[in-house]
Amino acid sequence: MKKVSVIIPVYNMERSLLVSINRIVSQTYSNIEIIIIDDGSKDNSLEICEKLRKENDCIQVIHTENQGSGPARNIGIEKATGDYIYFPDSDDVIETNAIEILVEAMQRYRSDLIIFGYKTILGDREAIKKYANKICLGQEVRENYNLYFFMSSEFGIQGAPWNKFFDLNKIREHNIRFPDLKRHQDEVFISRYVEIAERVCFIDEVLYNYYANDMKKELEKYPDNYIDIVEELYKYRLEIVNKWNPNNSELNILIRREYLGNIIRAMMFSFNKKSGLKRRQRIIWLSEQIAKKKLDTVFTVDECTSLFQRLVVRFINNINTKKLYRLLRLIVLVKYKK
Repeated sequence: MKKVSVIIPVYNMERSLLVSINRIVSQTYSNIEIIIIDDGSKDNSLEICEKLRKENDCIQVIHTENQGSGPARNIGIEKATGDYIYFPDSDDVIETNAIEILVEAMQRYRSDLIIFGYKTILGDREAIKKYANKICLGQEVRENYNLYFFMSSEFGIQGAPWNKFFDLNKIREHNIRFPDLKRHQDEVFISRYVEIAERVCFIDEVLYNYYANDMKKELEKYPDNYIDIVEELYKYRLEIVNKWNPNNSELNILIRREYLGNIIRAMMFSFNKKSGLKRRQRIIWLSEQIAKKKLDTVFTVDECTSLFQRLVVRFINNINTKKLYRLLRLIVLVKYKK
């Protein structure tokens, strides 16, 4: 019977922790180890984790200083002793038969990566993402990665790790780890894994309940250096994903569109109150970022997918930061109702 390691980073999750972890403990598949990494929580998360550990022999708890979910998951990978590995979030809920289904699919289809459906829950709204059953060779996936690049696409791979099931032996063999990024670390880990995957399998099961944050919470969550993080992600895309098939023009466009979208998001997040920037300071910051990252030479209007993006790119390319500031402020006021 194959052993499954479940790695759960925890940071200030006292409200959701019990429900999330108890659902994993109650899985219909019995050969599971649960490794919880408390990432320097400041609430009662660690106390809850220790209580759960005392009640369940399958649970280990490791406490670290706050480093982010990527380094926390890396600690879990080092400690894991399973054959397969799974990375849920500590504020979401997995179906009780999920691990059993995933182990069976991994063995039946002789795959090293299983991707499954999920339900997104935001308040009283729900949306289901369901995949059709499909088996692909890893080389085929890499050569045509434009079809798999976005998590929201028909057979999307990139995105979160919580709707994916990995072969831990492959991770060990190729020394695959999460990068030290505060955001988008999952994206890099997944692309590193796809690079060595031999057989990718999509299944039509919906096994995960993802509780999304509203727009205001999203604005508050993003780190101050988010614009530097998205630049690093873009570099990783070029270093890893782009080399699989440099002639895949559609993928090249998607990578650049993703970078543009993330840059715009980072500029909008600078309007978060915690940044402490006043109007003039924010305009100066926009000018500095355009110059530092040479953004006026990166994007073209033809790559944009909306009028808003076209205006942003025009203002960036013309280094008209006052108009850029006014446009971003208007969108933030409307979108985040601040």
